Amino acid sequence: MRIFSLISVSILFFISTAFSQKDSVTLKGFSKQYAGFNLSLQHISNYITNESEEIGNFRVDEKGNFSLSISLSDVTYAYIDLGLLRGFIYLEPNTTYEIILPPYTPKKEADRFNPYFTPESVIIGIGNDDALALNRSIIQFDEEYDYQFNTNAFQLFSRGNVKLANQIVSRLDSLFPFEGSEFFRNYKRYKYAKLAILSRKRQQRRVIYEYYSGSYVCFENPAYWETFNLLVKNFFSNYFPDSRGKELKTAFVEGLSFDTLSTVFSADSLFLDSEFREVVLLKGLYDAFYSGHYDEERIISLFEQASKRGSSDRVRKMAYSIHKKVNHLRVGSKAPDFTVYTISGKEKKLSSFKGKFVYLNFCNTENYTCKKDFQVLNAMYRSMKRDLTIVSIATDKDPDKLAKFVKANKYRWNFLYFGDNGNVIFDYDVKALPGYFLIDPEGKILLSPAPAPEENFGTLFYEAVKEYRYKKLRKEHPKSKSIYDL
Repeated sequence: MRIFSLISVSILFFISTAFSQKDSVTLKGFSKQYAGFNLSLQHISNYITNESEEIGNFRVDEKGNFSLSISLSDVTYAYIDLGLLRGFIYLEPNTTYEIILPPYTPKKEADRFNPYFTPESVIIGIGNDDALALNRSIIQFDEEYDYQFNTNAFQLFSRGNVKLANQIVSRLDSLFPFEGSEFFRNYKRYKYAKLAILSRKRQQRRVIYEYYSGSYVCFENPAYWETFNLLVKNFFSNYFPDSRGKELKTAFVEGLSFDTLSTVFSADSLFLDSEFREVVLLKGLYDAFYSGHYDEERIISLFEQASKRGSSDRVRKMAYSIHKKVNHLRVGSKAPDFTVYTISGKEKKLSSFKGKFVYLNFCNTENYTCKKDFQVLNAMYRSMKRDLTIVSIATDKDPDKLAKFVKANKYRWNFLYFGDNGNVIFDYDVKALPGYFLIDPEGKILLSPAPAPEENFGTLFYEAVKEYRYKKLRKEHPKSKSIYDL
């Protein structure tokens, strides 16, 4: 009996070790140019919202050496932001990559908070031949695909030339045959689906049938999602008026639950697979939310339900991510807390200002508009300091220079320095400076975004305060009877 137990434990240990090794991915290399840098390896965690999350980070030591080991269960498109460039790579489980980083080009100051700035995508080099196959196949395929796509764009789109689209697919398949990589096979498949969408006008259902129905959702494959987002864009607007969408529309209008919507939707033979059906619903709801034509609170509630009752972990995770995004910085939501520094170097949190109305400002002392606003903020501070707490978070590079600027101008409201806490910039979605938010005494967002100080802020502030106090009074209405109960 004991021998059997020991054997069982050994087998279990071997199995768990094997699985652990299978999922292991290692990146290593040398780059003197990046010595001292902390670099973050990211992947797109939600292709509907295009949000990313970190899957690993590493420091390049003073000699230029670096190494990172992570665990991945699927082939994953990953990238590292490197100043003006975004280096990308496809990572396969159980593989070691000797990577070659591109030359470093820092962002200009104007690019740091430019909402339209997009880093240039470049390939991260791979130095070891045994890890090169998949990335080489995708890169070479994309080059030929893009050439065929751009050369034949007019014929494909304007004239709906299905025959030409099929010829391009045949040519690409002859140049890049299936070589055992399921990820690459699916990558090609969904690139071909894009050609089908653009050449077969008004044949959305046929494309879904040929490429998506009955196939599993490729959560980590960018080609899958590029075509998916094009195929089901504004899905409700197109599907609800159709006779097949009548029952789903009725269920949505009547306020039925997410899992009921999914069940009703399954009556359409194109959407029998639960994961595919539910990601279509999530995409439809996401587009509907931002269209302004549907009940936002209703859609938010459906995202929350889907995050708890979706058909799989990955659907639930996607729904949770979307729910978080659409609620992010909404009026009434909790303002993201932060830990930054005063100009004297002491830590300061948003929660430090609890119990006060906070006019939160993101700024840079070298920005002309910010400096112009400081003059108005200074006057506001003197006249409204009993009712309003002004908090400015500066993104200046040099904290000493910031401190001298504040003291030289005798600004007495709360000037904070974001230091190395870049999260506060992302948490408040700061894409341009200056930026403003109004936060109530309970730490919830009252105005998002708030108007600039010279945009009639004073009047809007007192109106918001009046509404806040009225709602609070109703919420805390005494249980004992008053004259209003007679």
